[in-house]
Amino acid sequence: MATRRERLREQTSAEIKAAALAHLREGGGAVLSLRAVAVSIGMSPAGLYRYYPSRDALLTDLITDGFAALAEEVARARDAAEGDAFVAAALAYRRWALAHPHEFALLYGTPVPDYQAPRSGPTSHASRQVGTAFVPPIIDAWRRGALKQRAVAPPPTALDVFASAVDLPPDAAAVAFAAWTAIHGLVVLETFGHLAWLGEDTAPLAEARFRALSDDLGIAP
Repeated sequence: MATRRERLREQTSAEIKAAALAHLREGGGAVLSLRAVAVSIGMSPAGLYRYYPSRDALLTDLITDGFAALAEEVARARDAAEGDAFVAAALAYRRWALAHPHEFALLYGTPVPDYQAPRSGPTSHASRQVGTAFVPPIIDAWRRGALKQRAVAPPPTALDVFASAVDLPPDAAAVAFAAWTAIHGLVVLETFGHLAWLGEDTAPLAEARFRALSDDLGIAP
């Protein structure tokens, strides 16, 4: 059980991150300032430095939290689906991105100048959770023998890493990777306004594309 001091520290850290997100929505990661965040919550800059010694430390926490929230949203929708769990996961990914465009931009948009995520650190682990949240329906299709695999010979090193992470053979992992990148590509275009010329409501288009992808790859149950 957390001590009172630990609970207070968690609460203050959450307040700092909420204020930082508000600043991100106003000006983006490039102008995020610890001093400005501290002032906005009535804390001295010196006090804030006891929680986050640098802007990069705060950004790392925000990015890690963003990936974790997105992965949780995708996994929750996938597990609650009564029909095609893969489509439900894709729709949840899209829904979260559109509801949190600034956070999504922090995760997948233009890199924040001079920010370097810790190598093999919490952001890397959290980002993998997003990709692997799509994997269970693909594993199910593979086990049923329905997955339309594509030969990959020899598999690229990066694909080897992905295959190991999702516990699939390279050919099936190639399908999983292609499926996720197809979903991500459409969501990025829509979230960043590049599909606005198609009209105000692109939801039916997105869902139709996700269902077609699921059918084409043999994922649909």
